[in-house]
Amino acid sequence: MKYIIAFLLILFASFADIFLFRIGIIPVQPSELLIPLFFVVCIIKYPIIDMLDIVKSHTFKLFAVLLFLTIVYSAVSTAPYEKIITQIVLNIFTLVMYVFVVHFFRTEDKKFVLLVVFSAFTVLALSVWYDYIIGLPKFTEALEGMARKGGFGENPNQASSALKFLALCVLVYLQTNKTQRLLFIIIMIMSVFMTFSRSGIISIILILILGTANNWGSQFKINPLSLFKSSFKMIFMFFFLFVGLVFFAGIIKREFPELAKGAMADRIDLLTGQSEGNVIAEDVGSGGGRGDLFLKFLDKFIKNPLGYGTSHTSDMRYTTHNTHNQYLYYAVNLGFIALLIYFIYLAVSVNLSIKNDQFYYLIFIVLLMFEGLVAHSIFFNRCMLISLAFFDSLIYRKSINQTN
Repeated sequence: MKYIIAFLLILFASFADIFLFRIGIIPVQPSELLIPLFFVVCIIKYPIIDMLDIVKSHTFKLFAVLLFLTIVYSAVSTAPYEKIITQIVLNIFTLVMYVFVVHFFRTEDKKFVLLVVFSAFTVLALSVWYDYIIGLPKFTEALEGMARKGGFGENPNQASSALKFLALCVLVYLQTNKTQRLLFIIIMIMSVFMTFSRSGIISIILILILGTANNWGSQFKINPLSLFKSSFKMIFMFFFLFVGLVFFAGIIKREFPELAKGAMADRIDLLTGQSEGNVIAEDVGSGGGRGDLFLKFLDKFIKNPLGYGTSHTSDMRYTTHNTHNQYLYYAVNLGFIALLIYFIYLAVSVNLSIKNDQFYYLIFIVLLMFEGLVAHSIFFNRCMLISLAFFDSLIYRKSINQTN
């Protein structure tokens, strides 16, 4: 049974299940086949009583409260009935899957867990590389025209997000082997850079600065001096990386003409400073950039801090884009109470990382905080949810050991 669970987790975390559905290999949507199969196999393998203590975890409490608020705020929402039901179902699926995945990670052998997260990273990274060299099938004309390469993740930002979180999971197990860690870090950097995602590149910088400052250990060793030295090293390293990026971008334009058009060409020019616009212009002034969306939804929140109701920000009658911001996603849909609860959750997570002496957990929370600035519904992203469950299993692993 554990091999079936592991195989499904690899598919979920790498988005391979969605890709296989898109090209017709899997006949029905993953939500109608693979996810129910995952639940059934977990129920068969794990006694419910062994998972009851996970209900006490801070993340379970967050998901339970968000589910409750989603149901309550559905009463005042003007969004279509289908969107409201979908939102409630997604919250339920997230809650249940979280419990099963945490229990899987905390009870299985560490080498087996490493194999799962490494395999998921490898599958997704290879899909990104394959997308560049050969090209994955395009599902829509719009996707073809954009010419942006995200592998199984489809969207490069989504692919880079998954890669960085999965890579952090792998790095937890590469603390003692410097050679393996260095090789993996190089692969991580190259794979994320291939997506040309600005948020992905910033996240990689954060991982490298914090990891280096703590000497890549799981226990807290960081201090202001080591953090300063690490930041200084990263400045030089990323200077040379940027030079390499400019050189690499030139090769892409010359050797892959199909990539020198559409959104891919715009992103390459933007990151290498060859665009007529600038980094800020893409986000503010275009009408649909993250900066524009931030100002728009912040204004909506200020006008009604109590919230507009479940799925309001995904109702296309009122907006063409969702918030692209987790904090405003909670604030606009579920009001300031949900936003406050999420801030408390993040604070509790930081405290738990310090209390349990888990430095990689702190890095994860820092990335989670940053991710909230550039994406919404991040916990509905199954790779994100699996990564969260992985790091929570480091905190809540002791409870299962003590009961056995």
